[in-house]
Amino acid sequence: MAADNFQSNMVLETTPSGNDQPQRLLIDCGSDARHSLRNIGHMPNDIHGVYVSHLHSDHIGGLEWMALANYFVFEGHRAELYAVDELLEPLWEHSLRGGLEISDHGNSKLSSYFDVVPLSTKNGFDWHGMHFDVIPVAHVVTPESTMYSYALFGHGQNKSFFLTTDAIFNPEDHMPFYKKADIIFQDCELGPRHSGVHAHYDQLVTLPAEIKAKMWLYHYQAYDKPDAVADGFCGFIEPEQSFDLG
Repeated sequence: MAADNFQSNMVLETTPSGNDQPQRLLIDCGSDARHSLRNIGHMPNDIHGVYVSHLHSDHIGGLEWMALANYFVFEGHRAELYAVDELLEPLWEHSLRGGLEISDHGNSKLSSYFDVVPLSTKNGFDWHGMHFDVIPVAHVVTPESTMYSYALFGHGQNKSFFLTTDAIFNPEDHMPFYKKADIIFQDCELGPRHSGVHAHYDQLVTLPAEIKAKMWLYHYQAYDKPDAVADGFCGFIEPEQSFDLG
């Protein structure tokens, strides 16, 4: 994330056939979401679904704000909350319960604020004509355990895309998705330190030319950016940039 960027959360918008109202899926809801959504003209009740890839605060830190704003300000507007089943209990118990459990209607739970849709990596999910495969990708690997993030492979009518969410550099496992996607959104670190929890630019630049040619980079820090286009990438995603994924 660059200093003048928000966190790497994205809005997928579609207008279903026969419906003149756009439907919006927020992919992750970090603690900056209150401000980033406002910058593109959206309030919490303009969001109809939220997908949670993993439980770091830059991906779920705005959910308490969204829940309370919808409940108290926007007449109980309810968004669907999509997450793999094994994330739902820790999302509530370790991240949201302290701020959301006690309310004017008594003790609450996650389903008091959202229409919860548990997901499996076997089946993925459908959202307004687009199917999503849900793919576990290693994010934080330690001798004791591995924390997974859940990447998305979206199948549109004319295009497919691979969104890595947060992942280590793992070309062996990711290459099948790289190859079949029409467009790739890849998390990318910059700077002298390789944290080991995201793919670093120095690693990504070694990918085959045909893969880089359809890859956009995001989740980068406030270092001087290399010339990604000259290195064969599509470029670095800028705040409020949009893509046609139809």
